[in-house]
Amino acid sequence: MAKHPIGKGRKNPPASSTSGAQATEETGLASESSASSSRSGAQRTKFLLAALGSLLVSLLVYGMRVDRVFGLIVDDAWYVMLAKALATGQGYTLINSPSPGITPFYSPGFPALLSLFYRLSPNFPNNIYLLKSVSIAAMMGVGALSYLYFKRFRDLPTYVSLGLGMATVVYPAIVFLATSAVMSEPVFMCAQLGAILLIERCVRDGEGGSSMKWIALGGVVAAFAFLTRPAGVGLLAAGVLYLARERMLKQAAIFVATVALLVGPWMLYSRSHAPTPAQQAEQGANIVQPYTTQLWQRTAGQPLSGTITAGDLPGRIWNNLSEIGRYDFGALVFYSLYRPLEPGLPIRVPSEARMISVALMLLALAGYILTVKRRLTAVELVVPFSIGVSCLWGWEQFRLLLPLVPFLFYYLLMGVQGIGQLYQKLQAESRAGRESIAALVFIWLIVLFNLYGNVQYIQKKNEPQPEYGLRWIRSFEENLDLINHISANIPKEDVIATQNPALVHLFTGHKTVASDDPAGSWETWNRIGVRYLARTSPLPLPKTDPAESRFRTVYRATGTLNLRLIDLGPPSSRPVWGRN
Repeated sequence: MAKHPIGKGRKNPPASSTSGAQATEETGLASESSASSSRSGAQRTKFLLAALGSLLVSLLVYGMRVDRVFGLIVDDAWYVMLAKALATGQGYTLINSPSPGITPFYSPGFPALLSLFYRLSPNFPNNIYLLKSVSIAAMMGVGALSYLYFKRFRDLPTYVSLGLGMATVVYPAIVFLATSAVMSEPVFMCAQLGAILLIERCVRDGEGGSSMKWIALGGVVAAFAFLTRPAGVGLLAAGVLYLARERMLKQAAIFVATVALLVGPWMLYSRSHAPTPAQQAEQGANIVQPYTTQLWQRTAGQPLSGTITAGDLPGRIWNNLSEIGRYDFGALVFYSLYRPLEPGLPIRVPSEARMISVALMLLALAGYILTVKRRLTAVELVVPFSIGVSCLWGWEQFRLLLPLVPFLFYYLLMGVQGIGQLYQKLQAESRAGRESIAALVFIWLIVLFNLYGNVQYIQKKNEPQPEYGLRWIRSFEENLDLINHISANIPKEDVIATQNPALVHLFTGHKTVASDDPAGSWETWNRIGVRYLARTSPLPLPKTDPAESRFRTVYRATGTLNLRLIDLGPPSSRPVWGRN
């Protein structure tokens, strides 16, 4: 029997043939759909396992590094003390000061957040681990938000995006600030990333009604970021300019109005309750110094370092940029080579390593330029604005750059990808995916380098012989030894001058002031009744100088830091500091 090709010899094939062909086609489509669904399910399962593994490794790193140490950076002691003041109903004031009602210049966002947890567990210092959990949780949020940003708004491959989030979360310097201190950087990073995601979501939605909702929420989060760290001014400026560039003027107006509504009251309150000159002289610490004053100090927060003029600013900016180029970009990739495991330890960076760091900075700069050529987003404004603010400041740049770490990793990655594309052009090759593989390998190598830095720290933390263990922990124990002596032996009515007023107050309940300038503060100390000088420090102190030697040292802490307590004598009869 002759066979007839379909479409020839018959216009209308038999119904049975038609239904059979349709059934075969439907079966094929169903089989293909099933296979595609199966592949998609397998890929989703692999990703979930990778994400869960990254989360567990991150939590393991933080769990093995966390300790009871805090306050040695000084800023974190202030944060905890201000959180206690809010939690105990005393208001946002310096409860350590002899005179009540002194308002700090520190932004209130982070202390206010900590105060919520301080209320849950007001038993200090046993609540330190709970307070540190805020920063640890924020860093887990940074990891998740980094992944979402790079996946959804940068269209990076899944595992490259995951690697960028993981590299940021386990970056050793950030882990340190969350586990061996109570610093605001992790919370600020999380808020900054959240605000950027919301701004980008608004832009993606265009002029639709939902864009108004996203930008209002973005304004709330951006305002909280600014109220956590004033460096968030770069985020605010970038958000407004980006929306204006995208011709979303209504959304820009809503963003500005939301931020003004939330930030404005604090700015007005801070200005109207600014410490008076007498209150600044009493407390003495940088917490009562306006940021405008600290800007012109040679070292921010240290009046004795001297001041600079507007003519000195170009030199400061150049020196800060040079520091970023020679050291900080190298530390992004090879942390252990460029940075000590813990603060205060000396580290010598060879000239060759400095050149590598400069090369990495140029690679990141190339990645930034390539990114801008493709598509400028809010981040391309946030990064230069933030670096510009930090370079104006007289302080070590490394810590100021930490909130930008995920974006700096991204620009390094784009630089690597750009080199891969250039190589393919020179070789007349065009193989899709090669640059993605290079980016994937590069970012996960950074993850491994960061994990190695954490492993080094954990090994040293668990060193059985204390003298070979972490100096940071030993420093805390030595400071605590001196502080515990004060608590047990010094009458509560006596005021203590110290390098770390908040930490001493938290543990002892004594009223405290800063001890930076005994000679300049002598008349004030006599007036408010300062009786003792507690020489606290995270680093070894020099030997007693002639001015101090005229007074009696009543206690020396055990250890190598030379911490001591000096009895200055009754204000009415003691000699003048520094006067023979």
